[in-house]
Amino acid sequence: MARRIRVTHLLLAGGLALAAQPALAQEGMLFKNLLEGTFGGKSNDDIDYRARAPLVVPPNTTLPPPQQSASGRNAAWPNDPDVQRRKDEASPRRYVPADGLRDNPILSAREIQRGRTLNAPMQATARPVRENDVYDNVIGPIRIGREQAAKYNEQAQEALKYGEEPPRRTLTEPPTGYRRPAATAAIGPGKGGPVEDKQAVGERNFAEGRGPVMRPQ
Repeated sequence: MARRIRVTHLLLAGGLALAAQPALAQEGMLFKNLLEGTFGGKSNDDIDYRARAPLVVPPNTTLPPPQQSASGRNAAWPNDPDVQRRKDEASPRRYVPADGLRDNPILSAREIQRGRTLNAPMQATARPVRENDVYDNVIGPIRIGREQAAKYNEQAQEALKYGEEPPRRTLTEPPTGYRRPAATAAIGPGKGGPVEDKQAVGERNFAEGRGPVMRPQ
């Protein structure tokens, strides 16, 4: 019985000694590094500096000739709006949009953007505005817009022809052949003609002061 207890004590003492060895080794390395860093110890090995590999130089500096655009190589492929927009942004500023609506009220989105450069600050143009003038602020732009829209519709109807399909200009338009009208199809706004907007007429009369006046009973 006493022998068994003695063997047990020896095993426990050996296990404690083995468990304490990693901690002692770590403390010894830390203390050694601290002394070497403070008082100067064994110097490390010298760093082997080597030159970089030389740059890869092309065999010649001859550039290929410029290629034609996609529309020039293939006439059946329409122009891509995104590619055209990037070309317009990269091109120098050559077109300046009109300052006022009366100067040139019909401007496409591309023509308006031509007067701006990429990341350019917006500059407001100082124009005299009469706050109490109903015609200049409300009625004038509406009337000019209607006149220009009617003129544009007349030009568009004159360009239509029986049995011919309009050309495809952008990728968002239907493919060729899907908009070909029948030879007997009528061209124009329809049999009934344009429909007048009664509500818009009432709003214009009210803005001009020609609307009905409510009198107290």
